[in-house]
Amino acid sequence: MSRRRSPLAAPRRYYPGFFGALFLILLRIAIGWHFLYEGTQKILSTPEGKTSFLARVFPIPEGPAFSSEGYLRASTGPLAPRFRGLIPDAASREKLDPERLKESWSAEKARIADHFGFDAEKSKEADKILADRREVADDWFEQVENREKVKKYFDDLADVEAVENNPEALSYERSNAWADRKAIEVDRKELDKVVDAWTATLHDSLVALATPDQLKAHGPYRPPLNQLEKLDLLTMWGLSAVGLCLMLGLFTPLAALGGAAYLLTFYLSMPPWPGLPEGPNLEGHYRYVNKNLIEMLACLVLASTPSGLWIGVDALLFGWIGRGRRRREQQALAQAEAQATRTERPAPQDRRKFKNR
Repeated sequence: MSRRRSPLAAPRRYYPGFFGALFLILLRIAIGWHFLYEGTQKILSTPEGKTSFLARVFPIPEGPAFSSEGYLRASTGPLAPRFRGLIPDAASREKLDPERLKESWSAEKARIADHFGFDAEKSKEADKILADRREVADDWFEQVENREKVKKYFDDLADVEAVENNPEALSYERSNAWADRKAIEVDRKELDKVVDAWTATLHDSLVALATPDQLKAHGPYRPPLNQLEKLDLLTMWGLSAVGLCLMLGLFTPLAALGGAAYLLTFYLSMPPWPGLPEGPNLEGHYRYVNKNLIEMLACLVLASTPSGLWIGVDALLFGWIGRGRRRREQQALAQAEAQATRTERPAPQDRRKFKNR
C-alpha cells in the first residue's frame, strides 16, 4: 500500500544536513568575527574608544583615528560623485572662500559662547579673537601668490568635474581625469592645511576663555557632528553590531542583511569594472567580482537560512515558534496519513465479498 505524502511531511525542510548546517554556522561566525573586529578596531582608533571597555578586550590599533573621508574621496565608478558628496565641503569651496569662511567662524564663536554662557566681557574678548583671525585670513587671501594658487585649484577642479559629469566622455578621458583629481587633491590638502590651522587656533583661543567654573558647570565644548562624523559612527558601531549578532546568532537574518548592505556599499564605492581606475591598497586582481561581492553573497545566503535557530541566541528567543510550527505540521501530517489510510481501506461490503470467495 502506497502512502500519500503531504507537503507538510518535511517539517525541517530548511535543514541541509549535519555538515551543511555545520559549515553554514562556521561561515556565519567567520563573517561575524570579520565585521566585529573591523568595527572595534575603528572604534578603538578614536580617543573615546581608547578609554572604552573595548580596550580591555581588543588590541588598540596604531595610527590616526578612523575616518571614512579618504575612502570616500578615493571612490570610483558612476556613484563616486555621490560618495564624495557625503563629505562636508568636499571640494573646500567654503574653506577657500573668505566670506563663507568668516561666516563659519562667527557661527562657531556663537556656539562656544552659548555653551559656556559668556558674559559681556568674555564676549568682547571672543570678538577680538575672531577679528584677529579674520585679519590674518584677509592678509593671506590678498597675496597674489595665494590668490593664484586658489584660482588654479578651482580651475583644475572644474575641468575634472566637467569630464566626470559628461556621460559621453571616453574611457581614456575619465582615466586622465582620475589621475588629475589625485594631483588636485595634493593642492587642496596644502591649501586646507593653512585654513585648518587658523580654525584650530580660533577654536582653542575661544575655548580657553572659559573659566574653571564654566568648564565644571557646562563640561567641555564639543562642536555639533557633521554628516561625515555621523557616517563614521554608523560605520564603526554598525559593523560591530552586525558582527556580534552574527557570531551570537542573534536576529541572524536582519544582521546578515545589514552586513550585505554594508558590503554592497563598499563594492559600489570602488567597483572592479573595466575602464575604471583601480582603488588604492588593492590586494590581488579583480574583474567584476571582488571579495566584497563574494562576502555580500555569503551574507545573503545566511539571511535565507535559519542558522541562528540551529545554534545561536535565536534558538533561545524564537525556538518556541519553530517548535510550535513543527508540532502543528506533524499533527497535520499524522491527520493526512490517517485520512489516506482510511481512504485506502476496503469498505465492509467489499470485505464480505472477498470472504465469500
